[in-house]
Amino acid sequence: MLVSRVDLRNDLQELHRLNLFLTGLTEQMAIDEKMLFQLNLICDELITNTILYGYEPGEEGRHLIELQVSSSPDCLEVWVKDGGIPFNPLERGEPDLDLNVEERPVGGLGIHFVRQVMDELYYERSEGKNVIRLIKRRKQSK
Repeated sequence: MLVSRVDLRNDLQELHRLNLFLTGLTEQMAIDEKMLFQLNLICDELITNTILYGYEPGEEGRHLIELQVSSSPDCLEVWVKDGGIPFNPLERGEPDLDLNVEERPVGGLGIHFVRQVMDELYYERSEGKNVIRLIKRRKQSK
């Protein structure tokens, strides 16, 4: 199993480094273009929300968010760990997609997208950290 990790500061400027990190994994972890696109979107969503809402105002750049990606022949596994405010995004209800944009409450679409893209999602609060574990199974060619 291949494992790679990056620590990002809670600063939106780190999103560029996030993209470079994920793009750098494509060859060694056999990540195709579609999976890379999906990984970039879900990681960007989770990291952005952590940066914007996970810490008190004025704490920008003072905390680290750990992102770890592991690869096996069967799946990719993504771990996001942060020491921010306790928050389980999986407790959030499904958004009502039948409502007009003006009628929908703000928020919830990002985690909805993550649920649609990933095959398994888990959350726990461990050692004072939010820990999100995501699994994406690889398509087996027949």
